[in-house]
Amino acid sequence: MACSGIDRAARAEWSAIAEQRVNYTTDAFQFSSARRLALSEDPSLPTAVGLGKPEDVIWEPSVEVIRSGTVGMGRNELSVKAHGFIYTDKSIFNHGEYRIQDRQWLNSETSVLLRYRYLPNLFLGPNFERRSGDRTVQEERVTSHNFRGEFERRLNDQLTATLVGRYGLRLYNEAFAERDTKFYSVGPRVNYRAASWVDFELGYFYERGLADGRQEPQFMDDVSYYLHLLSFTTDLRLMPKLSLSLLYVYVQKVFTSGITGDTHQGRQDETHQGRAELRYQFAGNAAATLGYQRTQRSSNQATRDFHDNIFSIGGEYRF
Repeated sequence: MACSGIDRAARAEWSAIAEQRVNYTTDAFQFSSARRLALSEDPSLPTAVGLGKPEDVIWEPSVEVIRSGTVGMGRNELSVKAHGFIYTDKSIFNHGEYRIQDRQWLNSETSVLLRYRYLPNLFLGPNFERRSGDRTVQEERVTSHNFRGEFERRLNDQLTATLVGRYGLRLYNEAFAERDTKFYSVGPRVNYRAASWVDFELGYFYERGLADGRQEPQFMDDVSYYLHLLSFTTDLRLMPKLSLSLLYVYVQKVFTSGITGDTHQGRQDETHQGRAELRYQFAGNAAATLGYQRTQRSSNQATRDFHDNIFSIGGEYRF
């Protein structure tokens, strides 16, 4: 038994992925939310509509360290990632994101993933606070704690099904503390390999967010909501080293405030996003990417409408 344990530990391997992406956005206020509008990211991250649409260039470095080996009944992959977002002109939006996750294979067809994602002190924009009664303009900031679980099962050589669940906390700065929110999400994802050169993925989840403001009617600021997300992805291998990923995401967010005088009462937003990314894999462990993304939100409150275009170029190296 001791020899077996030593042999398993000896098979552990370390690797890392370093990436640098440069983005140009037509609206710096929307970049953080639009960049994460995907089933695998944080599609309910709040966004503010600013007075004007400041363009900017955002530098996006990241590094992920991975330990692969055998634990217990099967293969295991543990990773830690740090991800930065550095704005060229609007440095007030600078922020970092940190993630730790572990995937355990129960057998060759089944795996379980657990993930924790931490996003501290993200600047959303200036806003009118309501707690003091003076409605002064303050910086609105949010810290997000996101816990995620996935149960994945390969049904056959072509079809893989995944059940996704999330639970999270969004904690705002003191001026907007009534917006502190607990949220949970659940939904399925299905991947279909139609041929050796093309994969399709369809995903859906439902999310419910419950804000402290629903119990504090004096502030008239209840951001509680429910959300439906539908995503469709196509991955095409155009050449041995060249691939194209196409993504469409639809999000419907309905605010559930019943407080008279609350501007969120009766509000409903719909967001559409299309994304295309070319990836070229060089010989060895290096790759380059070129992407375009357009996000557009419409609302029954016209002041909440926005659209954003993001152009990106990036490089990745595995070692």
